[in-house]
Amino acid sequence: MKRKVFLIFLLFIASIPLLYLSGCSVFSSLGIPPAVKTGDGYKSALRKSTRKADIYNKLNTVMYIRATYLNKKFVRAYEKEYYKYYMKKPKGLIYKRNGYITLLVSVYTPRKSYNNLDSNRSIWMVYLTNDEGESVMPISIKPSQKKRVFLKKFFPYVTDWSKQYIVKFPEYYDKKENKLFLNSSIKWIKLIITGVNGKAVLKWDINAL
Repeated sequence: MKRKVFLIFLLFIASIPLLYLSGCSVFSSLGIPPAVKTGDGYKSALRKSTRKADIYNKLNTVMYIRATYLNKKFVRAYEKEYYKYYMKKPKGLIYKRNGYITLLVSVYTPRKSYNNLDSNRSIWMVYLTNDEGESVMPISIKPSQKKRVFLKKFFPYVTDWSKQYIVKFPEYYDKKENKLFLNSSIKWIKLIITGVNGKAVLKWDINAL
């Protein structure tokens, strides 16, 4: 009897490496989800879609800006990453497409009063331009409604001191003429944030996204 128990114990010890190697399939069969890690695919998509710029005035920091262009490739990567955590597709993502060019813009300013892109009294002007010399103003600039802990996970540049905005621009430069601002011939777009204290330019090469 003791010998039989000992043999069973040896078989169990020998099976441990196999359990480890089979990893996900074993845990999945037991109904235990594997540990969630940020995927390389999402990291790559975020890196390609994100730009940064800083504004200084006489060596003083005025504004730190990080912005992610929510293009189709990035959104697909975001959907997959979201699914890893919540086991379902996001209902409204972090925005709704509905014919807009949309960016998530994260802003930090040492002076809190400067961090008000969404205010009618803001000292900052925000607009989008392309390589054909066209420019469009935002349809809306609104603070993100997502929790900071959520944003930090998906957008690591978010900090406890920055403020996040969802900035929507029109899809059409001239809707009457059916002229898209971001048409197939456009090579790049630039987000411009400018005011009396300085200017920031964030550029996306469309073919590199």
